[in-house]
Amino acid sequence: MKRLYRPGPLVMFFVLGVAGLLALGYFILTDDTPPDVMSTRVGAIQPSPRPKVYEEDSAGGATGGMEDRVRQADLAIIEAMRASSMDMTGLDLLDVELRKLDGRTYHYQVLQIPPVSERRSFLDTLRERLDTRVPEAVLAEVGETEATIAISGLTSHRLLLESVPLALPRPKANGPGLAIVIDDIGEDIRVLKGLLALDFPVTLAVWPNASQTRDSVRLISASGHDLIVHFPMEPMGYPAYDPGGDALFTTMNDEAIRQRVSDNLDRIPEAIGVNNHMGSRFTAHAPGMQVALTELRRRGLFFLDSLTTSRSVARATARNVGIPFYERDIFLDNVKDVSAITLQLRKAENVALKKGSAIAIGHPYPETLAALREWSSRKNAQVRLVPLSELAAE
Repeated sequence: MKRLYRPGPLVMFFVLGVAGLLALGYFILTDDTPPDVMSTRVGAIQPSPRPKVYEEDSAGGATGGMEDRVRQADLAIIEAMRASSMDMTGLDLLDVELRKLDGRTYHYQVLQIPPVSERRSFLDTLRERLDTRVPEAVLAEVGETEATIAISGLTSHRLLLESVPLALPRPKANGPGLAIVIDDIGEDIRVLKGLLALDFPVTLAVWPNASQTRDSVRLISASGHDLIVHFPMEPMGYPAYDPGGDALFTTMNDEAIRQRVSDNLDRIPEAIGVNNHMGSRFTAHAPGMQVALTELRRRGLFFLDSLTTSRSVARATARNVGIPFYERDIFLDNVKDVSAITLQLRKAENVALKKGSAIAIGHPYPETLAALREWSSRKNAQVRLVPLSELAAE
């Protein structure tokens, strides 16, 4: 009888080979990819992902609190109008008043609501939208022709449900100027070209280390628009809100601040001024701001405070250092909705009518570009749209 073949040694070698391949595969899949040598060279600015949520939306800066809730109430009104098939172009901002709560500003406003066939349905829908967006808001009807919205006991909106003659305070205006500043330029050339094609001037604030910084600067310079540096600075929410590796931080010493300012400004020598990206912590840091603004004075630049915190020391520091200073009045597009942005633009022109000038800051969103196009054809003819540099600095 033939002896059966026993493949013991071969099976053993086969099993060991498979196990070795599995181990090698596991190592390849789980081992960290070595860093690129060029990207880790000493002194290189490490790229960091931009936050998807802007600091002024949720980090509790100057625009936090009441003003954020007012904007949410604005959006609730817009949503209720859409649900009621109302004419959105009929929404008219008749008056706006700057008020303060706990040191932070918010906008009380009088709105003319366009005609609606089912008024009760509209008010019920508005109440539902407010319950969702601003639970602390109370909608109250005032007779047959008006309603008010109060947020935490403070009246924020007066809604006129019928067109009635009103004696609203409107100071005489002699061609007040409104400057529109668009931040975060340097990543989307398509939207930038749309902004440059508008039939009125906008001021462009360019990131110093964006992927398309120099291409953006060339386009802006060729168009003759005002160009400023959108300088990243440390926010209160850092590191959850990351301004990037090229930002100014409160932990930096004087020499490091000077070097960082110099490095960023050297990338955009065509700039005529600077404003802050984020910065709610750094702009409240007097020693650091003193050093930074002194460097701006040395280069003959102005500073526009985006006002991301009510504790900003930028105005006092600019006065002390002796450089031209501007301050933002309105944020346009914390809510990325064309109708909501248009309403913010109406607020900006109303502020300009009352103060004699106003500065509104937006971002290169398609919704912002669409709102600017739509609003410019219907804006108050008394308000002049001007480059930031044409407004009188403090």
